[in-house]
Amino acid sequence: MPFLHSSTIKPIFLPMLILLMSFLLVLSQVSVAEGRDYCEGFNEKDRLTIAVPGKASFKAFVNIKPHPENPDQKNYSGFCIDVFEAALQQLGCVLPFTYVEFNGTYNELVQNVSNKTYSAAVGDITILAERWKLEVAFTAPFTESSLTLVVPVKPGPTAKIFVEPFTWKMWLGTAAVLVYTMFIVWFVERQSNDEFNGLGNALWFTFSSLFSAHRERIQSNYARIVVVVWLFLALVLTQSYTANLASMLTVSRLRPKLWSPETVGVDENTFMPNYARRTLNYTKVIPIEGEDEYLKQFKNGNISAAFLENPYAKAFVNKNCRDFTLIPTRYSFGGFGFVFQKEYSLLAAKVSKAILKLSKGELKSLEKSTFTPNECSQSQTNTKVVHNLELSETTTDDVISLDLASFEGIFLFSVATSSVCFLLFLLKNYIYPSPQSVADVNESNEIVSTCPQSVVVVNVNNEIVSTGSQSVAGVNENNEIVSTKVTSVS
Repeated sequence: MPFLHSSTIKPIFLPMLILLMSFLLVLSQVSVAEGRDYCEGFNEKDRLTIAVPGKASFKAFVNIKPHPENPDQKNYSGFCIDVFEAALQQLGCVLPFTYVEFNGTYNELVQNVSNKTYSAAVGDITILAERWKLEVAFTAPFTESSLTLVVPVKPGPTAKIFVEPFTWKMWLGTAAVLVYTMFIVWFVERQSNDEFNGLGNALWFTFSSLFSAHRERIQSNYARIVVVVWLFLALVLTQSYTANLASMLTVSRLRPKLWSPETVGVDENTFMPNYARRTLNYTKVIPIEGEDEYLKQFKNGNISAAFLENPYAKAFVNKNCRDFTLIPTRYSFGGFGFVFQKEYSLLAAKVSKAILKLSKGELKSLEKSTFTPNECSQSQTNTKVVHNLELSETTTDDVISLDLASFEGIFLFSVATSSVCFLLFLLKNYIYPSPQSVADVNESNEIVSTCPQSVVVVNVNNEIVSTGSQSVAGVNENNEIVSTKVTSVS
């Protein structure tokens, strides 16, 4: 075909190939320019002055130290600084800037950016509605922020934990039912069962039945009914005790005992003091400056809890996970972000885009390198979310002792059954008394039968002499049995 000749292909495809390469080159230059078009205009004269909060409570986020070689200079480090510098690397250009320490409050820091004292502010700055109203441009948040309650952990198991599954009323009720059951079994069995002659044997039988270790045999039907009900009660008691004790021993000790904290600690230089008083309606609020100061206040008993933003709370508990735990709440904020002047809104938008790229993986790496996981990091946070801050004395997460009210029904049933069997036993003995033989011997070796039953006497010749009702029999010197009244020989 003539149009596929080599002389024809070269004039057609060569210009197309050149055009395609030119287009790809333009695209590559545009992608580079996209990162440079908003920062190539900056030179040394336009160097940005970036304020960094110097009174950060938690040094893991912002830490300012004197330079080891030049005391006039300072080193700026921390998680927030690392995130900002990593975001600038995503821009693809070198942005001239200088860090400046700012020792005011965070609200004052944002205001100084708004009035153009500083070009921007970098640090653990919470995005709030009242700050957003100022003439500033916030970047996208690089951390989540919500109100978190930090409380001391509940002490671990003590020596008295083996009596804690039941309340003291429950123990007294169990002991009372045990003693009552013991008395009924002893009274019913004592006449016909030699194994229950003493109260000690009856007490041992009743107590050992709690563990199914009893060996004594019951002969009376009334006693059997009492014992069957008692064994059912004993089964319920032992199973309930075992289950509650197991829960107390296995549940994580990092379950705080919740109460309505009277005195709370908050960060001094943040919005939290006013927020705790106005929004949360706390009257006893102690502003605290510095992470170490929180430990001192907790140790001295000046505060019972601390309200911290979630990143701060995690950093605090990460270092003190054996002594404190977290309780999340439903109060959320805008997160931590960087602040720029309004005229640098395009730069703020590009930094926000860079932060979003970092959130895909590099941001997590920075977080792990800054906050090293500890041995109890998996259990340091309580899973219960507090919807409001009206906390009760205990929560459903805590294992509580079983009270007598939970067993009133079965206790009353056992006592009622024992009482009915006891009354039926007395009534039966009153109507159908047991046969007895009573004999008195006088000074003349005379056997006198005082009961309305017969007295059977066997002489030396194995002869049986039976005396009837109200009979008197005497034995003489020749061992002869003499009946003074009625004598029956069989």
